[in-house]
Amino acid sequence: MPFMKRRVFTILFLIVCVGFIGCNSQQQSDPTKKTLLVSFDGFKYNYLQKTDTPHFDSLVAGGVQAEGLIPVFPSKTFPNHYSIATGLYPENSGFVNNTMYDPKWDEWYRIRDREAVEDGKWYGGEPIWNTLEKQGIKTGTMFWVGSEADIQGMRPTHWKTYDDDMPGKARIDTVIKWMTDSGEQTVDFATLYYSDVDTKGHRYGTDSDSVRHAIERADRLMGYLKKQMKGESLWDKTNIIVLSDHGMVNQSADKLIRLDNIIDLDDTKRVIWGPATMIQPKKGKKEDVYQALKSAEENYRVYEKKELPERYHLKNHRRVEDIVMIADLGYTILDEDYQDDFIASLPRATHGYDNNQKAMQAFFIAHGPAFKKGAKVDPFQNIHVYELINHLMETKPASNDGSLDSVKVLLNEIPTDR
Repeated sequence: MPFMKRRVFTILFLIVCVGFIGCNSQQQSDPTKKTLLVSFDGFKYNYLQKTDTPHFDSLVAGGVQAEGLIPVFPSKTFPNHYSIATGLYPENSGFVNNTMYDPKWDEWYRIRDREAVEDGKWYGGEPIWNTLEKQGIKTGTMFWVGSEADIQGMRPTHWKTYDDDMPGKARIDTVIKWMTDSGEQTVDFATLYYSDVDTKGHRYGTDSDSVRHAIERADRLMGYLKKQMKGESLWDKTNIIVLSDHGMVNQSADKLIRLDNIIDLDDTKRVIWGPATMIQPKKGKKEDVYQALKSAEENYRVYEKKELPERYHLKNHRRVEDIVMIADLGYTILDEDYQDDFIASLPRATHGYDNNQKAMQAFFIAHGPAFKKGAKVDPFQNIHVYELINHLMETKPASNDGSLDSVKVLLNEIPTDR
């Protein structure tokens, strides 16, 4: 090959290589496609009305707010955070409660059991960080249900073991570092999680000064987040979704359902307590237990597992016990051993009730280049958030129960069918 031709060929080859490298780098981290998902646990749909929240208000004014975010049933923390991450109802994700027993494995899952929490076998479906990582997008999870476990043989690029004592600002600083790292580990999707509002709601009740102060602290964190993101030129090009997992309702000493007054607890193998109490009768005792509960049905509803209404999306999983009691809003199912402690600790609040109850709805705000500005929309189910994030990141979602059509009202441009 003549010298000049070889030289031209070499130059063209280098140009192509540089272009290819540039394209590959862009695929790894696209500064125009970043999404941040933030959860304030237990932040009820109307909590912004309880106190001054200038930073949340600014977010709403420049973005879109839903009148409520409808949780999955039961309206508990772990099932809902994992449904947000996967777009799956509990019977399809396997996350049917905060505490659950798997009869196939003869094993328990409890949210304070670190071995279970970090064991990927409990987590069905495909969480959003896996979906994105599979398609070349780096992710970072600053606490999220499931993100500490090896699911599908994968983990986020960056993740942290849950530490409730980690300061709120430090969590933000870490995520900002992940999103601005100049190396190959730069993330384009990240999560943040805070439990303070939920903790104060449980301990002191929804109308307490403690909850109001927790809301104000959450607001200041949003102000700090905005300041730090602006300092790193992230604010205007990042789509931010701020939400919660469920609402909250106060309990009272005159709204008690004494289970031991209705059935003989010795006839049960397991009782998983809560507003949705799941009962596994001993062999041969199922009909006796069910009929006793049915004949005394007041301030609760009782179902055999197979009769659970379809809208709960719960009955088709082995981790749901054979009988399910669902307390009316604000009622507590307990036994005599716990009654005195419960009454002594009032006022307090909880969640886990029927997800059709308005009091169980969480809040939802979205802000960024993809979202409408100054808009209010009707409540929608949280399972659609997974599809929404995939749309923002231009990725293909895994099989899920959500629908982009259900949240396109949030967006500046109506998405076309994938």
